[in-house]
Amino acid sequence: MKITLVLYGQYALRHGSRKEVEVDEGKTIGKLLRELGISANEHHILVNEGKVDEDYVLKDGDVVKLLPVVYGG
Repeated sequence: MKITLVLYGQYALRHGSRKEVEVDEGKTIGKLLRELGISANEHHILVNEGKVDEDYVLKDGDVVKLLPVVYGG
């Protein structure tokens, strides 16, 4: 099944801001991020514009946005 991955910040510069990714059925967003070398702790994860956690099971056609957490003051 295919999902669309939307990246921002350093990952967008490295991999492009939007890409389609083929994933196995039953894969969680946490497992996908680990495979891609992306830290879930450093990103807000949105699927179809709703915030989810690492246990979310991906579905065909999902749009996954990874927004970097911004620190500072």
